[in-house]
Amino acid sequence: MKKLSDFSSVGKIKGNQERVIENIASPEHADKNSLCVIWDKTFLENLDEEILIAAPEDFFSEKRNGIVCENPRALLPTLLNILNDGENNKLTGVHEKAFVHESAVVNSSAYVGACAYVGENCVVGAESVIEPGAVLFKNVKVGEKCLIHSGAVIGCDGFGFERSEKGLIKIPQNGGVKIGDNVEIGACTTIDRGTLNDTEIKSGTKIDNHVQIGHNVVIGENCIICSMTGIAGSSIIEDNVTISVQAGITDHVKIGAGAVIAARTGVTNDIKAGAVVSGFPARPHNDSKRALILASRLPDLFRRLNSLEHDLNEIAKQ
Repeated sequence: MKKLSDFSSVGKIKGNQERVIENIASPEHADKNSLCVIWDKTFLENLDEEILIAAPEDFFSEKRNGIVCENPRALLPTLLNILNDGENNKLTGVHEKAFVHESAVVNSSAYVGACAYVGENCVVGAESVIEPGAVLFKNVKVGEKCLIHSGAVIGCDGFGFERSEKGLIKIPQNGGVKIGDNVEIGACTTIDRGTLNDTEIKSGTKIDNHVQIGHNVVIGENCIICSMTGIAGSSIIEDNVTISVQAGITDHVKIGAGAVIAARTGVTNDIKAGAVVSGFPARPHNDSKRALILASRLPDLFRRLNSLEHDLNEIAKQ
């Protein structure tokens, strides 16, 4: 529970600074002790004027109080952290039911939760959180202020085999995984260690739940990778790339900086920087939309073609 005055660092306060704020709520679930983050005036239509808001100056009426801010949507994470006293970053130390290998180094300001596993030669940087049940196999280096969610498995054996007369021969995976600062890795995501060199996730990148990242993949800074995406081995994802849900990326391709990969896209070739692609195989998004529209017309086109063939056959008989 906070007072309105506790949020003075993020914007100008309008109204009674002693007003109590118990939660930050959406307009449809707000009550007299809520703070609503408003970036569209239509949200105000059914919102009682007694409810506090965080919004631009021109959203306020004489009766409306709250926090004046020009970009309230971007401010939401800060408001939530103030309300919660940054509690997600307060955990430190190693839980008594966690396993940390004697050769691993865990910073004193980091946290390793119950039933988590931190293996041989691992490093966990300052203020990073390894949630309960997460697994870091050998040679995983985690930077500062990272969040590894429960069930994530990092540094698992890469999927590498060579065919021979005797069948499939497993290729040993001797690399590790290197993770930069401020990286978030979602629940049940798996990141394979490299064959020779490290698999690498660079600073600022956010990875959703249930993502598979193959061995020797390099992912640049500030990328967003959404749930159920699979990235095959030795692919390179440059900085600021967005990969939407259920995308599939084959091995040894490069996705250029700032590219956007739409949901359920199949990437089989390199993607240029800044491109927006969709479909299978991946192609410019506008081309994919045109192809889908044409595909929806195929039954009608087929009927028309049959009709034309019938008419031509009748003419030929005359």
